[in-house]
Amino acid sequence: MRFPQPLTKARMFNDYQTIVKHLGDLPPMPAVAIKVLELLRNPYCSAKLLAKAISHDAAVSGRILRIANSPMYGRQKRVTTLEGAVVVLGENILRTLVLETSLRGINKSFGRLERMLWEDSIGCAIGARILARRLGQVDPEEAFIAGLFRHIGKVVMSNHDKETYQRVMETARTANEGLIDVERAFFAFSHELVGAAVLDNWNLSPALVQSALHHHDLRLDDPCDAQVRHQVAMVNIAGQFCRRLGIGQETPMPDLNLTLAPGAVYLGLNSEELEQSLDELASLFEKERDFFLAPAR
Repeated sequence: MRFPQPLTKARMFNDYQTIVKHLGDLPPMPAVAIKVLELLRNPYCSAKLLAKAISHDAAVSGRILRIANSPMYGRQKRVTTLEGAVVVLGENILRTLVLETSLRGINKSFGRLERMLWEDSIGCAIGARILARRLGQVDPEEAFIAGLFRHIGKVVMSNHDKETYQRVMETARTANEGLIDVERAFFAFSHELVGAAVLDNWNLSPALVQSALHHHDLRLDDPCDAQVRHQVAMVNIAGQFCRRLGIGQETPMPDLNLTLAPGAVYLGLNSEELEQSLDELASLFEKERDFFLAPAR
């Protein structure tokens, strides 16, 4: 059964009930993320208040300080306080990092499967941000978050029954069957719907929900906001970048034709444009992986 239509509240409620019946309650957004996102919506919020909220979670605090002091920001003087880190990073990057840490925190363990899913999420996020910066029309940090969360449904399904989800991925690979069809055979629904339900439950934007639900096929119904459609297209392409490079995959697929990706067809991107973005992703992922893939602490 496909779910190509945008999710209405009534439809999401019905689908949510089905998922809960099989998986149990969906994971809540971590308390620190809820508080930080609430503060960021307040135009009078200060760096001091944000730092205070972040300080209640040691993992988030450590990660934000670590990123603020990374070579990406080229600072000569070390940032030693959360308030200073908030100022250095700015609101958009801070929101991205808080949500990134929220996704990381969902994992109940961090074995080989979890690491592959995490690498895939980070690779897709970076790829979507690269495309957004090159093509415009979509905020790069929004695109990053959309790429980050596109496979959150896989993480939730693996947490529910890791052994079964490993069998799903192995079956899809060895039997040359589509992952979504195999997921439905084992779980009665696919990771797309689970991911959309989680993000909707977290009250994240409809654009992020649609990116989780339609990143494979771009089957968004009209009328649909052009920015949303562009964002989903970029996430789709970024996912293909990961497959081509082997980021979060068992093996790379060097012969994968990127021009056939639904997102590339929709955006009208040619091979040269795609290869340029692919090369940038390969370089940036190698450079930034230590910061994103290091264990939370």
